[in-house]
Amino acid sequence: MASVPATMQAITFSKYGDSSVLECQTIATPILSEKDTACVLVRVHAAGVNPVDYKVRKGDLAPIVTVQFPAVLGMDYAGTVAAVHDRYSGSLKVGDRVYGKTADVKGKGAYAQYIKLNTKVDLVVPLPTNVSFNDAGGVGVAGLTAYVGLVLYAGLSKDVAENAGRRVLVIGASGGVGMFVVQMAKLLGAHGTAVASGKNKDFVVNTLGANVFLDYTTAPLAKQLSTKDEFDVIYDAVAGDKGKNWEMAQTILKPSGLFVSPAPPFEGGTSVGNMTKFVGTLAWRAVSNSRRYKFISTTPVSDFPMVAEWIAQGSLKLVTSVAFPLAEAKKAQELSESGRTVGKIVLNP
Repeated sequence: MASVPATMQAITFSKYGDSSVLECQTIATPILSEKDTACVLVRVHAAGVNPVDYKVRKGDLAPIVTVQFPAVLGMDYAGTVAAVHDRYSGSLKVGDRVYGKTADVKGKGAYAQYIKLNTKVDLVVPLPTNVSFNDAGGVGVAGLTAYVGLVLYAGLSKDVAENAGRRVLVIGASGGVGMFVVQMAKLLGAHGTAVASGKNKDFVVNTLGANVFLDYTTAPLAKQLSTKDEFDVIYDAVAGDKGKNWEMAQTILKPSGLFVSPAPPFEGGTSVGNMTKFVGTLAWRAVSNSRRYKFISTTPVSDFPMVAEWIAQGSLKLVTSVAFPLAEAKKAQELSESGRTVGKIVLNP
């Protein structure tokens, strides 16, 4: 590890709060200790900025996600292998281009120049030469969230032929997760109807390939969507609507269809009150309705191979709209929190 510096730049926070708690500091570079035989050290060139990051920073997830202060955010990354453990037996070597995500929120994440990754737990994938670090740096969380919601919960089959004629509605189609859902639905052979702001129509239709586009700013969705039992899957990448989209689904979603979302229907943090209500909501929707409701609570890295294959083939478009220097992490998180971005946001350490 002679070429790896003893210290590095990282974005840390030592208490919960707004973006002002984020600080750019010099901290110790992670080291590969005696027990880290499955670990590699990666020089981060791009770190993805995801909603989970600002939710952890604000303390919204404190009841279920524990971080030790000072903490470093960031689950997504792309970079080059800087060091491997002396007893590492895998195929990676120093200099290899890689990308992926941490298995969970570690508090020692990718908003830094270096990150230590366990190749048996975290997602560490060879990065194709035709894919940039910036584009790959924002794939892990959003790509897996899209795939898990569409396929793992049996909304669509891995067999493209079985999805012929199936229809998918994507709410929030131009965002970080939604853009992957639109493309994956098409790659899996389904028909996709995409909902986004009219200003993003060209991106959603011509770049992502949506079959039908709906502008939610022109009229309420419930007025634009009224065909009974039209969709096999409704993927709500936005939520926070206090259940209005689920109510709409009672008309437009097939009786055995899947309503799936990575966000709960309520706004705010995971307070005891909110979580109690949400658990009750999950239970009620499960027993009172043949339409399936699934909340995406985990994104297992073991489900990434198909996503990686699509990326390697060039069939899944990766779109990074904004790249900020590491020191501007505050701006990046504020933009992410605004919910008004197209594609992904990354930091360049």
